[in-house]
Amino acid sequence: PAAPRAAPRARAAPPSDGDAGGGRDNHRRRPRAHGPHAPDVNLHWRAKNLERAGDRLGALRLLTTALELYPTNAHIGVSAARLVAENVDGRGASTALDDALAIAERCAEHDPNNAVVANLRATLEAKRGGKGAAARARALFARSVELNPAHAAAYHAWAVFERSRGRVAKARRLFRECRVADPTRAATSQAWALLEVDDRNFAEARRLFQDAVALDESHAPSWQAWADTERRLGNVGKAERLFRKGEEATRDAARGITGAASGTRVRRAREANAANARDLGGARRAKEPELDGDEVSGVDNNSAGGAKTRTSRRSRLGGGGGSRAKLRARSSLLCSWASFEVARGSPTSGRRGDGYNMPLARTLFREAVDTCPENAQAWTQWWKAEAMASRGGSRSGGLGGSGFGRLNPNSSEGAERQLAVANEGLAKCPGNERLRHARALSLKSLGDTAGARHELEALARDFPANEHAAHSLGLLLQELGEFDAAVSAFERGKDASLPCLTAAAAAASHSGDVARARGLFMEGSAVASSGGARARVGGFGPGVGSNDGGSSAGTVGSGFFGSLDDSSFGVFDGSFVDAAAVDGAGAAYASPGSFSSSSSSSRGGGVSSSSSSAQPSSSFGERMRTATRRDCSAHLRLWALLEKRDGAETVARTLFQRATDVDPTDGATWLQWGQFERRVSGAAAARSRFELGLAKCDSSDPYAAYLYQAWATMEAAEGDDAMAADLFADGTAAHPRAATLWLERGLFEASRGDVKAARRSFETGIETAPDYPPVFEALARLEFGEGNESRAEEVARAGGLVP
Repeated sequence: PAAPRAAPRARAAPPSDGDAGGGRDNHRRRPRAHGPHAPDVNLHWRAKNLERAGDRLGALRLLTTALELYPTNAHIGVSAARLVAENVDGRGASTALDDALAIAERCAEHDPNNAVVANLRATLEAKRGGKGAAARARALFARSVELNPAHAAAYHAWAVFERSRGRVAKARRLFRECRVADPTRAATSQAWALLEVDDRNFAEARRLFQDAVALDESHAPSWQAWADTERRLGNVGKAERLFRKGEEATRDAARGITGAASGTRVRRAREANAANARDLGGARRAKEPELDGDEVSGVDNNSAGGAKTRTSRRSRLGGGGGSRAKLRARSSLLCSWASFEVARGSPTSGRRGDGYNMPLARTLFREAVDTCPENAQAWTQWWKAEAMASRGGSRSGGLGGSGFGRLNPNSSEGAERQLAVANEGLAKCPGNERLRHARALSLKSLGDTAGARHELEALARDFPANEHAAHSLGLLLQELGEFDAAVSAFERGKDASLPCLTAAAAAASHSGDVARARGLFMEGSAVASSGGARARVGGFGPGVGSNDGGSSAGTVGSGFFGSLDDSSFGVFDGSFVDAAAVDGAGAAYASPGSFSSSSSSSRGGGVSSSSSSAQPSSSFGERMRTATRRDCSAHLRLWALLEKRDGAETVARTLFQRATDVDPTDGATWLQWGQFERRVSGAAAARSRFELGLAKCDSSDPYAAYLYQAWATMEAAEGDDAMAADLFADGTAAHPRAATLWLERGLFEASRGDVKAARRSFETGIETAPDYPPVFEALARLEFGEGNESRAEEVARAGGLVP
């Protein structure tokens, strides 16, 4: 019991051994606010309140002080180690993990039989990686569940770790053990569902998602992961319904109206507590029990006996809102929904009409960042959506009765929107490197190359390990014609990033230094030929997807080096997910590349190369960890183009073949290989490349439309008009918003003398891409040639070709 209030400064009795250990007396209730308790308890709760209020750096500083004063308090040690591991103070990811593990090991020295500390050490070992880390992590996970067989969080983290290593059967067994230890954990059902998604057992995954939302309807990560799964399966309508249901279910929870957990057990306890409060006639509310480990320190403090319940209580933090964890989860859900809406209206989606759905998306993004302003990922995703919208241009024009809407590209306005989002995000998340990068790219879009260069150079100095900043700086310098400086900038990030190495080689090639370019391409040969560690580019599997603990959107469909400014933030396919929230506690425990490191050999491209057997180096390992198949394919493809220009046709053909082996879905490789064969070997060889490319690449790949276009124009040049007409028809049906394809089809029809068909093609192209002047020009020339001078002038004016 607490000391009497008459003597608030009286020294409390020393804590029991169980209290000091932090894991064997987990039923002791603690108040949220200050009170007459042991000083170490008060310090810990002050730090936790700071963290819940969003001041994580202040919480870490207070925990550091508390740990110096009370080094044997495992509660303080666990909380401090978790914040240190998350690099809250910016000491560097590698250093942060080392320091966090050192804190956890000191806690283990003071209390070697603490299951929570053992679990924390296991997760930190798994996240740090390195030689023998997996074996050490498994031993510590086993030790944790041996010390406390009811420690559900340890089973959960262990299961997610095994999933990251591709050990599906073992992960499934551990999830079952976790369900036995605590049947009410929604996060367990949700993470288990993701395992079944990886294993393509979609019926079981849906059942588990349903269990998760039944256990806790306010668990935003469950709704988010389920909706994202349905999106990836192509069930767009169902995904939208799930997003809406999740938003409605989490609305009150985020405002603190419901309790910190739900489920039948908790609801019954809440009802009983409410009845007791009524019976007491408004007596003082009973003290609230300690939060469980999932919300306090990433680990579960449930003991083997009994189950803890929590009363419903409106949070006093953040202006009366819910806990920061719930607010962050809801923010992530809203951001994912907004990204989904933007992607549904993207040019590659095949939809026509509303365009980018940006009004709804902007509303959702605004709600997401208002819910959790420190969610930097939401700000960067919003910035990326605005970048995509500005590239799409205005969709208000088009054919409409008597005339055309005037072409009025809004790229400047879009860039200003991007800059406004980046600036507002930086005001809420000061110094965030991704938002600083976004701001620099916005300045570049607005034409302020000097400002963009200054920002990128400062970013590269402040974050020397940020390969994306080095890459963007290199691209800017390359555009300014400073090729040597560009290559130097690219080379700053080449040890950690295969795209940086690829860009350095391409820049050297453009500057005419073939030998240097070839050397850089050869330096990345081993990683590129192996397909990288994050081998899967699309579909489902432990190496990909938005729920694998890595940067989901950045691995899908990225282009070659000329467009990697945007892929620094991920390619926009609607798959944005806050992985740490969606994958449950375990997602934070595996290193970013570990979700496919063990499965890449079995699921990879199957390319065998003598260069891949070279002795691995530290740079090889880092490039291998971060490289995707598309990165590897781009590296080999650009190398092939270098050899083609240098006259080494056999080498070029071999490199094209290796690129398609690594990533057969890369339409750019098939397109450039087909064009190469057309020049070197003739139409028959090119025809087989184009046909294979269309069979293998995804229909959402923007290069698929160009494959149709290249093949059709080749057949027309070869005199096979029937084949060309069929290819144009198939291509425009598959890609109705590909303006260049409509343009080429119209020119083909005009060359055959079919003016009506040509006019229809040009007009359809204008409807789908009102900001593409070549279509307007082609239609104006057609009308002028037919003697319709007034119509030609109208078209030219609408396209901005004449004042």
